[in-house]
Amino acid sequence: MSRRPYFLLALALVSAGAAVAVWLAAFVMPGGRTLDAGAMQTFTGVARPPLKPSIHGVALLANPLPFAIGAAVLVVLALLRRRWLMAAIVPAILLGANVTTQLLKPGLADPRWIDLRGAEVIYPGSWPSGHSTASMSLALCCVLVVGPRLRPLAAVLGAGYAIAVGYALVALGYHLPSDVLGGYLVAATFTLVGAAALAALEAHRPMRAERARPPSPATVPLLAAGVAALLACAATAVVVRAPGLTLSALQHPTAIAAGAGIAALGLVLTAGLALALRR
Repeated sequence: MSRRPYFLLALALVSAGAAVAVWLAAFVMPGGRTLDAGAMQTFTGVARPPLKPSIHGVALLANPLPFAIGAAVLVVLALLRRRWLMAAIVPAILLGANVTTQLLKPGLADPRWIDLRGAEVIYPGSWPSGHSTASMSLALCCVLVVGPRLRPLAAVLGAGYAIAVGYALVALGYHLPSDVLGGYLVAATFTLVGAAALAALEAHRPMRAERARPPSPATVPLLAAGVAALLACAATAVVVRAPGLTLSALQHPTAIAAGAGIAALGLVLTAGLALALRR
């Protein structure tokens, strides 16, 4: 059997371990809750008129209806490519990741009280974020479903989508940064397990499996440049529409670190999957 399934399973274990590390940092590590809350307080300062309606619209992109439509499109795409096993595994990945997140929320519920601009907000069970899990699982499954030539593009667009949803959730005060990171990692863990299962099953059906291609040296820089361009466009729009609020946010290093962490993880997960599938 090819070593790819074992490699993907190893990555899944790394992803699961990272999710545990994020939870420990947010709930157990001294000062973790304070840093998490401080970053979100700064983020929420951006979600004011005239930006709030647009930010809210971005968050809605991971609601159940858009999620179901996206899932259906991915299954149809897999069927059009005659990848029958993939068409069966993608719904299992999406369902497994998102159901697990909904089970973890009450299972790990630990109330967090945060003073959000004069109002005390309680987050009883928000880790991991359901919308972040939904957006990242769609993004990663898109990378999995498309052909090898389109995977770099899918990775860039998927990362941009998941990162935008993650930022919107924090800016609106719906979730803390650690919730977003946790949702991303739950999605990645299930996608990697599903990809490993797919690779193992298709190893017995070589006529259906795609030939592995050596990774292009330019793939990683192109992926990074694509996501950087998307983030630069989004940042420019925010600066133009709300320059005062943006300047205030830039004065808080904790918020900058949280924003960079969300963006970096989103890129690493989608680009990493695209590269792992070429191995």
